Amino acid sequence: MRVQVNDKHFEITEKTNLSQLLSAQNIDTSAVAVAMNGQIIHREQWQQTELKDNDTITLVQAVAGG
Repeated sequence: MRVQVNDKHFEITEKTNLSQLLSAQNIDTSAVAVAMNGQIIHREQWQQTELKDNDTITLVQAVAGG
């Protein structure tokens, strides 16, 4: 299966959930917001959100600064 994460394509196995994808990509999940196919996915749903072929994932990370 193939998914797109922030304009980069990745091959994943079937039955991969959103939490597994983030972990495999070494994403710091403490300050990240996730949208899948244009819908915000709340942190509590990451484990239950199974990815499908051609899903589009958008990650937005909070950055401190001033």
